[in-house]
Amino acid sequence: MRLSRLRIRLTAAFALAFAGALGALIAGLLWYLWRESDGRLTTRLHEAAAQYALAVAREAGEPETRGVERAAPEVAKEWPLGPETFVVVDSAGTLRGARGDTALLTALPSMLARVRPGADGEVTVHGDRFLVTLADVPGSPARVVAAASREGIETDAELLAGALAIASPLILLAALAGGYAMARWALRPADALRASIAAIGPTSLARRLPVEEPPDEIDALAAQFNGLLTRLDDAQRRNRGFVRQAAHQIRTPLTLVLGEAGHGLEGGAPRGPDEWRAALARIRLAAELMSRRVDELFLLAEADAGEAVTLADDVELDGLALEVTDLMRARATALGRALALGPVASVVVRANARLLREAVLEMLENACRHGTSERAVTLSVETSDGHATVAVDNAGPPIQPDDRAGAGDDAGATRGLGLPILMWIADAHGGSVRVERANDGNRVVLRLPIAAAVSPA
Repeated sequence: MRLSRLRIRLTAAFALAFAGALGALIAGLLWYLWRESDGRLTTRLHEAAAQYALAVAREAGEPETRGVERAAPEVAKEWPLGPETFVVVDSAGTLRGARGDTALLTALPSMLARVRPGADGEVTVHGDRFLVTLADVPGSPARVVAAASREGIETDAELLAGALAIASPLILLAALAGGYAMARWALRPADALRASIAAIGPTSLARRLPVEEPPDEIDALAAQFNGLLTRLDDAQRRNRGFVRQAAHQIRTPLTLVLGEAGHGLEGGAPRGPDEWRAALARIRLAAELMSRRVDELFLLAEADAGEAVTLADDVELDGLALEVTDLMRARATALGRALALGPVASVVVRANARLLREAVLEMLENACRHGTSERAVTLSVETSDGHATVAVDNAGPPIQPDDRAGAGDDAGATRGLGLPILMWIADAHGGSVRVERANDGNRVVLRLPIAAAVSPA
């Protein structure tokens, strides 16, 4: 089985955390055992010192003894031998009796100097540490100095520390193995998620990864991936719609070009110059229509791609109206339409000059292509309530609501591109587009917000 770097990292993190916790546990355990053992030793030594002092006082009170000087040796002879060492000294610090480790007698001056009644001390004799305490002999100025070795506590602590030191690496190795197994178990949902993702192909973007409730980190990742799949599926659907739209929009003028060319190359009676000129005029019209369609498709591709629009130009709408009217005059004549200018106000807007020009051209192109010749296509520029509006009026049938659909819809391949493009440009400028019906005609209005419209200099 191939090792996983993620599992190794998780195992290492688990092992480090476990080792830190184990070390803290061992240190705490050793400290607790030392404290408890030392506490028990101190309690036992206090009790033994008090009992020894009481025994000396009772012996000193006997008629035949009469005094600590004679009572201390008697008690030392009769007292059972144990781990404690007892020394009886009088008020002048003179040794009157001792029972236990005689080597401690050499440290008696230091014991008397370091220990005070009610307080414990420690002395070191021949490398061994001894706990020392004092107890007053009742009814006498004499005192009992009691001492007990800490060697047993230190030996037990060393044995326990050694055993833990030997067991710790074994425990750590077991923790590493267990941690790797736990990491493998914990990452099993990630392996299942990876397998589910691998099963999703370009033709199955509608599939979704399972998300359990309440979600955990893996479910949150699956939900994010499902969102990505939704966006990819939408993008793929838009791309398919765009291809259909492009094929449909280019097919008609291309068919006209091929038909005229094929008809002209067919055998038969020779054609005169007027017939060839008319055929070339129709081919040119179809080629212009195809060029226009290509430009529209490029704009629609920008809109579908969500391209950011930079508004860095001060555009004079009256000058723009004159420019696009002049540009569209030949196109309108070829379609049998007349162009006219209505009221044109002098106003400057902050915009993208190229896109705004395309928007007005689209408005005129749609009006000429889909309108009738009953009256001229009229372009006007007005201002009201701090807004600038560009309006195109033409005679013709009502614009159906479906004509507003964008190219992202699969059915959009059979609809025009003008309104979707116009709506995108208006939205990029913070404006809006509305279509009105009046006097048996259509009125398409591009409205720019007050924030974008400023008075001309």
